[in-house]
Amino acid sequence: MPKTAENIFKDINFQNFGKEMTETLSSAIEQYWEKENTVYLQAVNDFKDFRKEKIVSGIDFFSSKIKSDSDIPFTIRLSKDFVRSYLNEVLMSENSDFAFSSLTPLEIKILNNFNEYLYKKLKEILNSSNASKSSKYSEKVINLIFCTTFAEGDISHLALSVPYNRLKFENIKKNDVFSDEYFKNSSANVNIHVGSTKITLEELQELSPDDIIVFEDSNLTQMTLISGGFRQNFKIKINSSLIIESDDYNENEETVNEVTMEKNLWDDIQIEINAEFEKVKMTIGELKQISQGQIIDLGSVFDNEISLFVEDKKVAKGELIIINDRYAVKLNEVLSKETPKQKPHQEAQKVQQAQTGQSKPAAPVPPKPAPKKTEDEEFDYSDFEK
Repeated sequence: MPKTAENIFKDINFQNFGKEMTETLSSAIEQYWEKENTVYLQAVNDFKDFRKEKIVSGIDFFSSKIKSDSDIPFTIRLSKDFVRSYLNEVLMSENSDFAFSSLTPLEIKILNNFNEYLYKKLKEILNSSNASKSSKYSEKVINLIFCTTFAEGDISHLALSVPYNRLKFENIKKNDVFSDEYFKNSSANVNIHVGSTKITLEELQELSPDDIIVFEDSNLTQMTLISGGFRQNFKIKINSSLIIESDDYNENEETVNEVTMEKNLWDDIQIEINAEFEKVKMTIGELKQISQGQIIDLGSVFDNEISLFVEDKKVAKGELIIINDRYAVKLNEVLSKETPKQKPHQEAQKVQQAQTGQSKPAAPVPPKPAPKKTEDEEFDYSDFEK
C-alpha cells in the first residue's frame, strides 16, 4: 500500500503569515521600481519543481539564487510579464516582443540587483540562517507564489523558494478538547409532546372553544422531545401556575359538549388525540441537560400555544392547564370545524312551518328510523373529514 504524503502545512496559519509577506513584497517593489502595486499570496507548496503548481505551469521566469549562510540557497523568480512591465517602465521602452534571450547585460544587472534588494527586505521578517536545524523539515524548501497587480491592470507573478526553517509560520490555535459549551446559548427548534387521550368521533365533531380535554396518557413530571425522527422522554419541573382546582373545574367547565344528536353506528368509534407544543425554541444547553437526564424548567415554553392533532392533522389550539394529576388543554380555537347538521326533527319542523304558514314552531315530529344498511353498502365518512 503506497504511503500517503504528509501535509506539512496542516498546522500553519497562512492568513497571518501571508499578510506579512505580501506587505513586505509590495513595499519593496514600490521602493525599488517607484510603482504602486498590490501583491497577493496565491499558492504554497513543497514541490521540488515549483512549476507543478498549475497557476505557473506555462509561465517563464527569470531566476536568481541568493547565497545564504544555510546550505540551501534562497531563490527569487520573476515572471516574464513582471520583468517586461518593470524594465519598460525604467528604460522607457515599449518592447512588446520581449524575450529573456534578448536581455542585455544592463537589464540582467538591474534584475539581479532588485532580487538582492528584495532578499534584504525579506530577511527582516525571516528567521535567521542560524535557526534550529533540528526540525524534521529542515531540508525542505517551501515555494511561495504571488500575484502582483498594478494600477494599469497589468498582472504578473513572483515566486520565492525559501528554506522551511527561515519562515516564521504561525501555528493554528487548537483546543485539545472540543466543548459544546461554546454553543450552549444557541437555539434549535423542536416539538414537545405533552400527552394523548382517546375521544369518540362524535366528541371530536362537537369540540368548541372553552372545552377542556384531559389527557389521560400524560405525566406531570415528564414530556417527550421530538426532532425529526428523534424522540426522547425528559423530566420537567411542574409549573404550579397551570393547576386548576378540581372543584372549580367541575362547576365551571365541561370537557366536551353534551351529546344530543341521534346516535350513528360509528359515533362511539374512539380515536387518539395528541397534544404538542410546535416548534419551541430550546437552547443547546437545555438540550444537553435533557440528554443528561436532568430536570428541565420549561417555564417559558408553557406560555406557548399548544396544538391538538389527530394523526398528523391539526384539529384545535389552546392553552395548557393541569387538572388533578393530568395535563389538559382548554381550547381557544377549533380548526376546520363544519356547521353541525340539523337534527331530523328540526328539519321536519321547518318543512311543516313552510306548508302551514305557522309563525311558531309546531309540535316536534319524531325522526324516522334510519334505513338498515346491507352488507355491501359502505359507510359515508364525509361528516368526519376535516
